[in-house]
Amino acid sequence: MEHLCNHNKGEKIMRRKMRLVLSLWMMMALLGFIAFVGPQTAHASVAGHFTMVTGKVDLLKHGKLPAIPAKVQDGVEPGDIIRTKSKSKAQLQMIDDSIITLAPESRLAIADYQYKPAPEERRVVLRFFRGLMQATVKRIIKREEPDFIIETHTAIVGVRGSNPFLLLRPLATFVYLPEGLLDVSSNDPNIPFKVPVHSWECLQIPSGQRPYLPQPMTPAMLQMLERMMDTGVSSGALYIGAPPTPGQEFPFKLPVSPDQRIKQETIPPVLVPKPQLPPPPPPVAPSHSGGSPSGEY
Repeated sequence: MEHLCNHNKGEKIMRRKMRLVLSLWMMMALLGFIAFVGPQTAHASVAGHFTMVTGKVDLLKHGKLPAIPAKVQDGVEPGDIIRTKSKSKAQLQMIDDSIITLAPESRLAIADYQYKPAPEERRVVLRFFRGLMQATVKRIIKREEPDFIIETHTAIVGVRGSNPFLLLRPLATFVYLPEGLLDVSSNDPNIPFKVPVHSWECLQIPSGQRPYLPQPMTPAMLQMLERMMDTGVSSGALYIGAPPTPGQEFPFKLPVSPDQRIKQETIPPVLVPKPQLPPPPPPVAPSHSGGSPSGEY
């Protein structure tokens, strides 16, 4: 009888130990799952990261001050604004393998950046406020409309597997395309005019006007753009079309004065202007019986 009691007691102790071991195992598995999922959840909205920072580059998280100094490997999210100072430069590697490079004295907002590899889907909206930038978009996703959009103060640029340069002036956007295909239009909704731009073409989109027809881009323009990506837009002058005659001032010559530069601290809710409503019709004069309002028959 005593032996049976000791046997039952030993079984109870063994069951308790097994339950304790099972509880510890389940707790460790849960902690491991949290440790694995936690970082992914925290970085689920990261759109890319800095791969190069030269000089002073600021990052405004969610478009709000104060700005923080950007460093290599820092992540960027939708809503962030990147600002490069004088003699500074930045490059970002995005989640879809696109590369964005900002020249000195430039400003760019990551308005939206969504990418899913399987099934492959992408929705990108960048808002470029100032300076000179290049966007190298490697992936081409079959869509009726471009899924990689760059907005400026005058233009909407749809990028399709391209590496365009965008140069901003106070009253116009200049687009230079060494390779690829673009769809370019005015950001004014009242100007529904879209222009395709092919390799080795360039054009300008003036404020409140439809885009000019593309013109040939020269190797000299590309060399100047590459130099300005390192030194800034104030280091050279670019033109589209025939060069000015001697003694004639070209209207888009660089550099620009400080009061002409585009300034934008936060992301506006909408870049395109709201359509203006037509003015109300003039009041109708009361008619006189028996004749016209002027008294003439």
